[in-house]
Amino acid sequence: MIGLSASALWELWQRIAEQEKKKQEQQANRADRQRQVGGGRKKEAQLLCRLIVALLYIRQHWTMQGLAECVGCAESTIWNYIHEMLPYIRAELPASLLEQWKQECSGIEQAELERWLAELPEGEQLVDTWEQPIPRPKDNQKQEQYYSGKQKQHTRKNQGIVLPNGTDLVDVIIGEPGPRSDSKLFEQTQGELPESLSFIGDAAYIGRNNTTTPYKKPPKGQLTQGQKDFNRQLSQKRVYVEHVIRVFKIFRLAKEQFRLRAEMYEQAIGCVCGLVRLRVQYA
Repeated sequence: MIGLSASALWELWQRIAEQEKKKQEQQANRADRQRQVGGGRKKEAQLLCRLIVALLYIRQHWTMQGLAECVGCAESTIWNYIHEMLPYIRAELPASLLEQWKQECSGIEQAELERWLAELPEGEQLVDTWEQPIPRPKDNQKQEQYYSGKQKQHTRKNQGIVLPNGTDLVDVIIGEPGPRSDSKLFEQTQGELPESLSFIGDAAYIGRNNTTTPYKKPPKGQLTQGQKDFNRQLSQKRVYVEHVIRVFKIFRLAKEQFRLRAEMYEQAIGCVCGLVRLRVQYA
């Protein structure tokens, strides 16, 4: 129902509870505080209940009305729970290894980053993208920017780089316009990563540096048997990134048309990235 095992939910609950406790202490000790400690409207549901409501929305992507009917409360209450929990989830679950390292060491140097990346499991990193439909933007210039001729609808594009065995996300780019080419997006990513890293991608990445891609069948020609065997072996390595994308789409918030406000896209999909990492960790 929520996309996490009981042990993964327990860990997330404890981490968010600690974060909420710190936030309450900061508010209580605020110098300009006017209300007496303990004043104000009390939460109607416990933290775990509010967290489960938010996870239900991320996993099932029900309408607010449907979720309110299921839980037995007002739609506005569901909305408040989701908006309260998303920042907590986003803060506690980094979207990728790179984001996690940068959070743990805010002043990280490029040389240190390269050393950490050199300690990743041996092998080529796997890269791929996926698109998600969004409502048609009202601004005409913006709707043209996000209209994907390939998908025949307005979309946002996300890119993930995963470890060779698919056990973790190394880096992720969220919310690029759908029509942007996979190759150009990956070129930007490579410019921010050490040159020593090598990758495996599909035919969309042909021509990128340090990237192994399959052979394409020439016009009016055929692949040799050796090229077919190479493509098959490459697909067997690359399939792990497809598995990770499949796990992303288990959380229907990241699969179906995005219905929250456009400015919440990066935060919401970042939460999904963190939940995918947590789910894989407990798999």
